[in-house]
Amino acid sequence: MPQEQVVLVLEGGAKAGVRAGKDAHVRVVHAPRDGDREIVAQATAAVGAGSRVTVVTADVVLQGRVLAVGAEYVGPTWLLDLL
Repeated sequence: MPQEQVVLVLEGGAKAGVRAGKDAHVRVVHAPRDGDREIVAQATAAVGAGSRVTVVTADVVLQGRVLAVGAEYVGPTWLLDLL
């Protein structure tokens, strides 16, 4: 059974104090530019490698972009309900 992985993409000031890298099942990625572009790049790579990808976002434009690369999306309420 494939292991699930969470990829957290940080941009701008959110990168401060959080190192990029992997810790248990969470991989932190620092976006070199804008976060949306990096999220789409990460989703594209994972889908290309055969992974099922779900992006958590309320951004309608980003939702369309991840759908276009074969990923799925859920809204932030889904994540908040898990917490």
